[in-house]
Amino acid sequence: MKLTKNKKIIILAAVISIVLINVVILVSIYGIIDINDINGNSDEEHIFYDSLGRYIEVPEHPERIISMAPAITEILYKLEVDDRLYGVTSYCDYPEDTQFKTKIGGFSSPNIELIVSLEPDLIITSRDDQDVINVLESYDLTIVYITANSLDDIIGNIKDIGDLVDAKEKAEEITNVMEAKMNLITDKTGNLNPNDKLKVYFEVWETPKVVGKNSFLDDMIDKAGGINIFGDIEEEFPIVSHESVIINNPHVIFITAMGRTYYSSDVSEREGYKVVNAVINDRIYDCDDNIYTRAGPRIIDALENMTLYLYPNIFN
Repeated sequence: MKLTKNKKIIILAAVISIVLINVVILVSIYGIIDINDINGNSDEEHIFYDSLGRYIEVPEHPERIISMAPAITEILYKLEVDDRLYGVTSYCDYPEDTQFKTKIGGFSSPNIELIVSLEPDLIITSRDDQDVINVLESYDLTIVYITANSLDDIIGNIKDIGDLVDAKEKAEEITNVMEAKMNLITDKTGNLNPNDKLKVYFEVWETPKVVGKNSFLDDMIDKAGGINIFGDIEEEFPIVSHESVIINNPHVIFITAMGRTYYSSDVSEREGYKVVNAVINDRIYDCDDNIYTRAGPRIIDALENMTLYLYPNIFN
């Protein structure tokens, strides 16, 4: 039976659709795939599925990388590809060698001209600033966005970045250690009696800006065996009232150490806070911003630190 021209077009369209659906499924599962498997060309490129849901062509072995976030910078150093790191933000201060890297500006105000002049073949950001992304892409620069809402996401991101920069084996080595250490902790905290779990208040700023449900710090509190008193708020870092803190009466309070130095008054001296359990029992702890709030390879150290603050004898 002869097929009409229209029927041939319909069949061809159906076949193409099936192929594309399979490509999407593969990228969703594996994160990065060889572009040669898709279009048969010989360019050494991959397709990466980033946190904005975009499919981006990236080089197989990037030689000139720019990091637009301190956590990304830490990951790249941990992956031992810092020799290919050509630019970092002014907030990237760990490890110490970052001081010798070209500073490309801050999170919200990167120096676009300087970035372009560095001729990067890969830019990695964790800030969802579509305007900056659009401007950089207008110069035909490759930029991927990676973010995390849990500790498992952070570990997954390290694996993905390992794929991105052609350091997959090193990424596996790093994340295997992180996962093993995290599991040792959660094996202990997972056995806590729910009635014995401590209520936790994590303050990011004195307004008070706090940790909500969509922050990886909420997941950290949970894995450390605590109960985030604002874990029912969907926002990542919502602003709440001091009255709500007092009413929820946390057993433990965590404050970012760097932010606390700029507070107008100490937490324990705030009006009404003297009845809060954490204040009564002197369980207000400073935490290192660079370790606790950066979604990088030191995040499991923060988890261990938090767990010991909450339950000092848990590993005995």
